[in-house]
Amino acid sequence: MAETIWSQTVAASLLTAALTLAGTSCQQAHQDNRADSLKFLDGAQATAQETSRLLDDGYNALAKLLNGMEQKGWGEFSKGSWHEYIEFHRGWRQQLIAEHFKLSRYFGKDMANQLVHIDEIDIRPTNNLSSPNPCAPPGDESNFDVQKLASQIECYSRFVTVSQDILDTNMKSKKADEIFDAMESVLTTKNTSWDLLRHYDKTSVSYIRRLDARLTALGVSQVKNDN
Repeated sequence: MAETIWSQTVAASLLTAALTLAGTSCQQAHQDNRADSLKFLDGAQATAQETSRLLDDGYNALAKLLNGMEQKGWGEFSKGSWHEYIEFHRGWRQQLIAEHFKLSRYFGKDMANQLVHIDEIDIRPTNNLSSPNPCAPPGDESNFDVQKLASQIECYSRFVTVSQDILDTNMKSKKADEIFDAMESVLTTKNTSWDLLRHYDKTSVSYIRRLDARLTALGVSQVKNDN
């Protein structure tokens, strides 16, 4: 009888220990999963903030580039504002590539490709200014991204200053017909450049909103305004 009671006591103790161990393991697994989830959300939020900064840096650099093209020919422009922008763009381009991989991890490749298509990063718009559309980026509309938009704006800034050179030359030779054509070319291309920069701004705001919507879908807390 005593042996039976002892066996039952041991069995109960082992069962209790097993249940305790299982409960502890389950609780630890839950804590680990929660920690991983929080770490993922922190990474997603940091990536969204980095992307926002990159978009803002790109806008500011492009605005400075376009302001620098005013009333300048290619020679002066290439040594000043354009050279400064190209130096900026080298580092910015590398950051966009790095950001693509982070965005793919946290927000999906579709969102990453809207920033930059890394498989097309080395495909530049044509430099043939005699082409009917020399600044058109490669690919179709579905492959358009922020990187291509920035390259398109930079291309138009070069086109403006080359057209300014033609205008200055015709002014000196007093060729009236060529002067009016060159003036129209400068004005049209300049307006296109600034229109594209405004499009860049709108695109950036829309992109950040989509990132924010995905952060909310991932579970990032959001303050609700009941008013």
